[in-house]
Amino acid sequence: MFVRNRLLQLTLVVLSLGCGIRAQDAQHCSNATMHGSYGFHATGTGFVAIGRFVFDGNGGLAGKLFIRVPGTNIGPLEIAGTYSVGPDCIMTDDWGGGNVHVSAIVDQGKGYFIMNVTPSTPAEDGLNNGEGRRQ
Repeated sequence: MFVRNRLLQLTLVVLSLGCGIRAQDAQHCSNATMHGSYGFHATGTGFVAIGRFVFDGNGGLAGKLFIRVPGTNIGPLEIAGTYSVGPDCIMTDDWGGGNVHVSAIVDQGKGYFIMNVTPSTPAEDGLNNGEGRRQ
């Protein structure tokens, strides 16, 4: 009887630890997760970009971007756009003109990894992936 009770207790402890670990992994994000100023950099085929983006916590973003392509500096480019964050911490944004990105929010909104998903040619597919970090 003692062994059976100990085994039951041990089983309950293991199950509760398993549930606790899964609960910690489940982040719940919203537009409010992205708020404040983020430093940004991106690289791709034939370019590098740096800048700063400000997310308002309500789905609006503004940014200033500097781009270097071989032999030419472009910018600053002023960007105004929108964003939407799902509960799974995946963000989509549009920097205007159909320039659309998907990002994975990391570290409770302290950063994000971004990828351009605007339709492109095979030669352009290496363009625009990077990350942003809260300042």
